[in-house]
Amino acid sequence: MPIPRTDNELMVWLNNFSTGFAAHAAALGFTTAEVNAINADAAMVSFLIGDLVPTYKFALKACSTYKERIITGPLGSAGGPPPGTPTTAVAPATVPPGILARLRTLVQRIQLAPAYTEEIGIALGITGAQGGGPSAPVSTPKPTLKARSNGPGTLQVDFTKERFNGVLVESRRAGEEGWQQLGLVSYSPYLDGRPPLETGKPEVREFRARYILHDQATGEWSDIVTATFVP
Repeated sequence: MPIPRTDNELMVWLNNFSTGFAAHAAALGFTTAEVNAINADAAMVSFLIGDLVPTYKFALKACSTYKERIITGPLGSAGGPPPGTPTTAVAPATVPPGILARLRTLVQRIQLAPAYTEEIGIALGITGAQGGGPSAPVSTPKPTLKARSNGPGTLQVDFTKERFNGVLVESRRAGEEGWQQLGLVSYSPYLDGRPPLETGKPEVREFRARYILHDQATGEWSDIVTATFVP
């Protein structure tokens, strides 16, 4: 079957599939109720894989780090309050178990429909150039960044999080060799308050980012954006 096996690929593929299915459902002989059902499954997959599980996974890491800092940290070091309760987006409508089984049945029905064509299969990602195996290619995610000055001492980098855990941010300044990793950022915006390389002088900084999912960088680097840091 062309349905991807990895969580991230499944999430992206199913979103694309549900959109394409809605566009072709009537011509293939499917009902509005069947379109709504696949949309509900896609929404739940996106919530579970892109929000609920990673949010609580990150929260668990934060709690574990805080525990170690409080229990084994050196005397006199800063402690701070414990991490807050994790929050997610509003959960979509519940769906019954068996999303993958329903998808396999639906794909078979689509491919057997009298009006089915190779072009429709490619559009849905279930055959031809866009399908053909468990790890069928899916669209490559790419963050969108915007960088601007927040006044003296701070640059702000806004990014689109979409359904990912966050982004890996890198920066490059004149005089630096290559890109410098600034860290994993879970929430937009990222604030850059590093002092300039030459004290007291403004400097142009470049930024780029990649999405993070399950602690792994994924997708393409964003387009490079620039902003001028004013000390």
